[in-house]
Amino acid sequence: MSFIMKRKSSLMLVAVTVVLTSFFIYATPLRYKVPPPPVHEVDAKDIYAAMQKNPNGYLFIDVRDVSVYQAAHAAGAINIPIASLVTEHYLLPKTGKQIVLICTTGQLATVAYGYLQMWGFTNLIHITGGFSTWAIEGLPMEGTSVVNGVDTAPMVPDGQN
Repeated sequence: MSFIMKRKSSLMLVAVTVVLTSFFIYATPLRYKVPPPPVHEVDAKDIYAAMQKNPNGYLFIDVRDVSVYQAAHAAGAINIPIASLVTEHYLLPKTGKQIVLICTTGQLATVAYGYLQMWGFTNLIHITGGFSTWAIEGLPMEGTSVVNGVDTAPMVPDGQN
């Protein structure tokens, strides 16, 4: 009988440990106090000026869908759709260049920023307001829907392209 009692005690100890651990992880406010990683936000005009001064110091990536990118994008930006970052992030530099991320409104680029940050990239810049702000500021654009520097395509919100 003592073997059965020891076994019940061990099982009871394991159960109490699991319950207490679960309580501290899920029932306390500590899990809500973890701040999100910081995002290096830069104004469209400021980053454009910096890229003009040092064009080799930046890799400018538009993370929108290919068709949206082809219609209109910031001049000098290359297209790596966010879904492709899973395989393409291995080709991006972690040092030597700043990686500038842009999308339509800034939301999709923030997701891409977090993903790349998770893979150890610390050389990231996010353009505040995305391509919408870029266009409003009158910065150079390219694409099939750009006529005389104006985007004539209807705006497609991030995530709906």
